[in-house]
Amino acid sequence: MDRDWALLGKALQAARKAAGVSQDELASELDASRSAVQQIEAGKEFKKPTATIKAFARRVGWTDSSVEAVLAGGTPTLQTAVDSAAPAAEPPSPFPGLPLRIVHELTDDGALLDTAVVPLGGDARMVVVIKGSATASPEQIRRNLEAWRAAEQHLIEAIELEQGDGEDPSPAVHEA
Repeated sequence: MDRDWALLGKALQAARKAAGVSQDELASELDASRSAVQQIEAGKEFKKPTATIKAFARRVGWTDSSVEAVLAGGTPTLQTAVDSAAPAAEPPSPFPGLPLRIVHELTDDGALLDTAVVPLGGDARMVVVIKGSATASPEQIRRNLEAWRAAEQHLIEAIELEQGDGEDPSPAVHEA
């Protein structure tokens, strides 16, 4: 039976982050090493779910059956959803708040090439994830990264032009 350890790792990592717990804090709570938490979140394959994986899942509010459900390609069930009389409206996303098309792009098999956080002014920022084909050759990856670097430079220049470096970008005539 195929098990999706990478999906489990991403889902547990997202749940940990949503809970506001660092890897160090979680490791301490589970009496495990930070390396063990990192391996789980990285999707390391195990023969079967370990006690640490099960404790991790319980710590982030999953039911005991959630680990197997996610390994089989499903979604976790939260303890609160089981405890309440009303069923949950929809299963929790490993990336809460993100549109499904973004979740799909983040979880597909494409290679992660780069990421960037671009300040937009004030407290706004843009998060960019650059992905390529999982079967891309080293030359294709190099070309893709070069294309991203050029696009990133144009993006930054456009933002700076829009912001006008603190000045009014319109060519207004000021009379003395």
